Amino acid sequence: MVKEVFYTYLGTNGVLTSPIFLEGIYSVKKIRLIPESNKILTKDGEHFFTSVDILADEEKDWYEVDIHQLDRK
Repeated sequence: MVKEVFYTYLGTNGVLTSPIFLEGIYSVKKIRLIPESNKILTKDGEHFFTSVDILADEEKDWYEVDIHQLDRK
């Protein structure tokens, strides 16, 4: 699984999303999860995604499932 960290900053004129952490400025750390080839993401085994942007502390809830396993259900 590929994990890309990025930060969201709220300014007076809008929202800025950047992979750069700015020291001393309030930000929300997020992670983009992208599954490996022939896999898909889920956190509950019922809903599946090709990529997700989540809060950093939710990362442990997500896992990859082989796409071919879904055909058997």
